[in-house]
Amino acid sequence: MFQLNKSQTINTIAFYPNEVVPSGSNVLMYYTQSYSNTVTGSIVADVISNPQNTSWIIAQFSGSLLPSASGQYTFDIYETTLSGSAIWNTDIDQWQNAATNWEDASGTLLGDLIDTERAIISGSDVTPITEYVSPNENARFRLS
Repeated sequence: MFQLNKSQTINTIAFYPNEVVPSGSNVLMYYTQSYSNTVTGSIVADVISNPQNTSWIIAQFSGSLLPSASGQYTFDIYETTLSGSAIWNTDIDQWQNAATNWEDASGTLLGDLIDTERAIISGSDVTPITEYVSPNENARFRLS
């Protein structure tokens, strides 16, 4: 389970995929809020581990990309690959958000589903989760 925070500059996650992910690639994470299924979106995270040395994938992304609504979420994580040119309706970048002319754009293609994880997100609508960890006891609480 991921514990993520919108106010953190960088969120780091670790997960064990069901297939090998190339080193130096990205993963695309689609999220859905568990409570209402109305908060959805996607985040591209940079893989910072070397999958040739370990089966665990460590990835990072900016906290500002997380939804502002706190709660429990499901993350479907997909492998991505860079294509030579953007292909309409297969690229993850929306046409109106492209920072270049569409015909000059290179694209990112969605690959296989490599993992599904649960997450707790501390958003901008509640105070962050405080965690105390010691060798003989663990505790978590929210300030009211």
